[in-house]
Formats: sequence, C-alpha cells, structure tokens
Amino acid sequence: MNRLFSLAVGVAAAVALVSPASAAIAPKMEGYRVEVEFSPAVARKLDQINRVERTLEERFRKNRTDRVVPRSAGVLRFARGQTEGTVWATERLIPDLEDFTVSNLVKALAADNINRANPGFQGTVRLRIDHMKIANHNVAFLSGPSSYVIGTVSLVAPDGKVLRTEKVSANLVVDHTVDTSYKGPKYAFMETQDTNRVGPALAYFVEKALERLWPDRKDRIHGPVIVRVSGPNEQIIQGNRIRQ
Repeated sequence: MNRLFSLAVGVAAAVALVSPASAAIAPKMEGYRVEVEFSPAVARKLDQINRVERTLEERFRKNRTDRVVPRSAGVLRFARGQTEGTVWATERLIPDLEDFTVSNLVKALAADNINRANPGFQGTVRLRIDHMKIANHNVAFLSGPSSYVIGTVSLVAPDGKVLRTEKVSANLVVDHTVDTSYKGPKYAFMETQDTNRVGPALAYFVEKALERLWPDRKDRIHGPVIVRVSGPNEQIIQGNRIRQ
C-alpha cells in the first residue's frame, strides 16, 4: 500500500513539473511552447531568488517601492500616486502574485513578444539561462558589478527537431522614460529595479534572444523601459550606493 501511494505521489509530482504554465501567465500560448532552462548553478539558487523576488514584488504592488516602509524610500515614497496610470510589466504579465517566479516571468515576456511579433508561430522557443547578475540584488549569488544575463535560445520545430541555437549575451542597456503614465509598447519597470530586481535584465535578455531568432521582426520585439520619477538632481540611496 505504501509503495502504491509513493508511486501515485511521484506520478502527480512529475505531471506538475511538466504541466504548461500558460494558466499562470497572462499571454496565451496557442500552437507553440516556451521552455525555460537554467544552468545547475542558477537552478540551485532559484528557490531563494523566487522567494526574495516574490516578497519584493508584493511590496511593489502595494506601495510602488520595495521598501518595507514607503516613507523610507526617499523620492520614491510618493511613487504610487505619481505613477497611477502606468501599466507595469510584472502586474500585466503575471496577475497573480503566487505565480510570480523567474521561469514564469521569462515565459510571459517571451510569449507576449511572440504573439505580437510572430503570430501563428508553431513550435517551441527554448531559453536557457547560464549566468545572471543583478547589480544590487538582495540575493548575494546574483549581486555583481552590473546587470546581465548570458545563455542561449533555441528554435525547435513541432516534431522536436532543433532548427537553430544561438548564444545570447545581454548586458542590460537602460532605456528611461519620464512618462509616469507609461502604457507601452515596452515593458515598464520602476526606477531602481534595473539594479535590484531580475525583471529588467530578463526582459532585455528575452528581447535580444528573440531578435536573434527573427531579426526581420525587431520592430515588433520589445524590451524593458525604466520609469523615472526622481528629478535630474535628486539622489536615491539604494543599499550602500547613491544613484543620481
């Protein structure tokens, strides 16, 4: 009896692992798949990264800052009111906070771009993340001198044949906007998130990866934009660093 129960649990777990994540993300994947893989080093830290990112995302959705107490966020303490009209990437792509993971964010960014840039696509886009650094992230494993993601992207035919695999090295290039009611077409992230959250770097990686697959559709493939609410002479204290 115990052996049968163990087998049943094992089968259920396997199904959960391979079931599509389309229900967890807003963009629909019709006729294609997006797969996300990680190097062993990144995979070992994913649970920790997801926990931290989900906590920061919960604070952001509530106060538009990752600080526990909004009034300690300096010039960002009024960000909720200042950016009321902005459509934020993470909220639009993953409505339910419980579904917020690195893997789901990558899938959502890829699916949203594919639906716009290559409607009717059949097959699989496989994204692999080998190295990832975020300049001022709370997870020590991620923290580094700059924000970047290195990996590969593969185009897989419906029959499973790998048609192409391209290396992708995406050192985040920040595109700012002072439009505090930003609604697109790029993926909006709050000021400072380019250095303390995974979202902007992942969005830039997905943008560059899909451009490698479909260079003739670059104008319909979008990456991140940082919404700036601080003035040109204002400083933001972030950890031990001062941003201006």
